Amino acid sequence: MPLLRLWLSKLALIVILGVLSGCSGFGDPNRLGWAASPLPNLESDEFTANHDSWTTLRIELFERSNKPIGAPTITDNLMTQYIQEHFGNPERIKIEFVTIPRAEEVRRLQVLMAANQAPDIVFTYDLPTVYNFYTQGKLTDLSPLLDQYGSRLKELLGEEILSYGRIQGTQFAIPAKRVLTARTTTFIREDWLREAGLSLPETTEQFYRALQVFKKNRLQKTGEVIYPFGQIDYYHTAPLQYSFWDWDQITEEDLYAEPGWTMPGNKEAFRFLNRLYHEGLIHPEFHLDRFAQQFQKDLVNGRVGAASPNTNEPVYMGYLAELLKNDPNAILTPIDPFTSASGKKTKPILEDTGMYIMVPKTSKNAEAAMKYLNWMAQPENIITLQNGVEGVTYRMEDGVPVTLENEDANRLLFNYFDYCIILNGKYVSSQDERLNLKANANNKRFEEFTRKSVEYGMNDGIETPRIHAILPSEIRYAAALNEKNDEIFVKVITASPEAFDAVYDEEVAEYLSIGGQQVREEKHLAYQKHNGGAP
Repeated sequence: MPLLRLWLSKLALIVILGVLSGCSGFGDPNRLGWAASPLPNLESDEFTANHDSWTTLRIELFERSNKPIGAPTITDNLMTQYIQEHFGNPERIKIEFVTIPRAEEVRRLQVLMAANQAPDIVFTYDLPTVYNFYTQGKLTDLSPLLDQYGSRLKELLGEEILSYGRIQGTQFAIPAKRVLTARTTTFIREDWLREAGLSLPETTEQFYRALQVFKKNRLQKTGEVIYPFGQIDYYHTAPLQYSFWDWDQITEEDLYAEPGWTMPGNKEAFRFLNRLYHEGLIHPEFHLDRFAQQFQKDLVNGRVGAASPNTNEPVYMGYLAELLKNDPNAILTPIDPFTSASGKKTKPILEDTGMYIMVPKTSKNAEAAMKYLNWMAQPENIITLQNGVEGVTYRMEDGVPVTLENEDANRLLFNYFDYCIILNGKYVSSQDERLNLKANANNKRFEEFTRKSVEYGMNDGIETPRIHAILPSEIRYAAALNEKNDEIFVKVITASPEAFDAVYDEEVAEYLSIGGQQVREEKHLAYQKHNGGAP
């Protein structure tokens, strides 16, 4: 640790001197102090003569297409240079990041695995895809490597987290640890509410009224068309859907086994979304923006009044700061408006595992992969990969890294979460969850936004039950059913109000006919077996 602090202090001084001398950005390794022990020149005679002693470790990296202007590339920046300097060079391993578009990650990964061309470290959040790779024998059993090289990783993640990546003694994946389990939180332009003389909405009806007023007032004031309710997709409208469900008729088994389309009250949730669509309160081409890239542009340019993104996403993705740069008078405020008939704010929350990290069986570098994940679990590496350089992009305050408000932080940390892949969310303590919450609210300017965002994202939250079992029907039909989910979502929202019931019923019937019914039945049996019911 003292050596790391010495290095970071030296690095901070170098960066500051570089800024003072007119340098900018994090693209120059000499400026950052890496010149003393650089990545070897793979084309040099010296390296060629000793090439057998070096290994290349290829690691998947999400390409989110969200790089700020002036930022270095996601494959060559301070984070990647730190990884090479502090893990790769000592282990004589060249680190190579392989980018995969976030919007296509499951399909791309499936193609790479089928062609035996996947990187040495891959990951996905889609558990049926992971189980499919496992049943096909495409994954390395990491159990012996975890025991031999993964002591820090085991200590950080713990047995319960690791057990979700293990079946019959085979550690087929390393599940990431999810630091915070809040999933989705709604926010609203409070300054627009104040213009209209409205208070923060506390019910679904008040939220609806605010959207109507936003459309009318902003059009009159600016003459521009706006989209009062943004980021409309199946995943992020779940809190709204849950608020319409009849929870008196839903058992824990139903929550695990039934598709959302068949839940009592779900049709009424989509009737409400259908109304918003036909009143022009959501983007007419919402279906073309599945991964919310246009939504973020519309928000920072003042064309969105409210949305329900991932909890605290406007802070950690940087677009709240971008909005305030464009409009210093903007006020974006978390709210919790979607209310059930019983007065609850019911919404889904996440499980305590995040992405599933795997090593394909075709990889010849499984040992290096495990050493890399174990290296990542060291506290000093977690701090650096999630926060950058002390004194340059963050400062320590009561044991918690606090992000500095400067261009260096904006250009470096916009995708910090894609480098420390063993953790979902900023992490500082295994003992004190308050410190972890504080770490995720580490930007003083947005601390209250983050605190409220997490609070509302957890309020009346319900975690879907988990059954640790491979379901053949889910593996077989998951891809087709996921595509059908997206198709139904668009069709029922855009259907004419007169045809809504017929379209909804027809689409749900088709969903069940293409595999949904088989998955539904198998899940009910799995739940009953797990709980001592059916054999």
